[in-house]
Amino acid sequence: MHASPIQAPSIPEAIVQRIVQIIGAGTWKAGDQLPPQRQLAQELGVSMASLREALHTLQGMGVLEFRHGQGTFVCHDPSAIVERCLDLALLLDREMVQDFLDARRAVEGGLAYLAAQRATDDQITKLADLVNGMKDAVEAGDDRSWETLDVAFHRLVSEMSDSNILHYLSSTLFETLEDFIQVMPHTPQGWQRHADVCNAIKHRLPDQSQQAMHALVDATAAYIHFIKSCLLYTSDAADEVVPV
Repeated sequence: MHASPIQAPSIPEAIVQRIVQIIGAGTWKAGDQLPPQRQLAQELGVSMASLREALHTLQGMGVLEFRHGQGTFVCHDPSAIVERCLDLALLLDREMVQDFLDARRAVEGGLAYLAAQRATDDQITKLADLVNGMKDAVEAGDDRSWETLDVAFHRLVSEMSDSNILHYLSSTLFETLEDFIQVMPHTPQGWQRHADVCNAIKHRLPDQSQQAMHALVDATAAYIHFIKSCLLYTSDAADEVVPV
């Protein structure tokens, strides 16, 4: 099982694009193991450093998984992953995406800060239950359950703030947030960021709660900007993916 060389600048974005295309073409299927990193780097004509960065990005996107002592494998349902990336590409054509991300950071950071001060014990228990459910969903590859739980998580944090004005502002944001959640990757890293928010609120730490929510939103922004850069990057060679 081989991958044709990249006849373009050796950048992680190009590697990500090529690997997603190879999976989309059916050359690598769910559960398949990728070639050893050194071999793959040689086949793609890229440096080991660039390959490792791309593989870690693909892991965060939910495309690949690293198994200790075994190697790198394609995650479940790769066709759905490629479709998710295409859906995200369409979503990114909307105007004011950056404004939306900025608003999320400002409003949701404030919501988390107040939630740590004002949440009831019952609300915190419910939030922890949602986080545990998200962990189960990501481990089972249950995207639908993750999306439902993710939306419920953010709405509950809003309620926990006990701020009528912020709750009103967040309700408008969440209409767009639901669209983002449906196309974002659902990964253990994403679950951990939600768990960090929950733990900070549980321990009544306003500053840490706000910082954890900022980290969650910033990770989303970084992923979106990375995908945009991948979509902007084109090359003739990148279109010539032939199963071998």
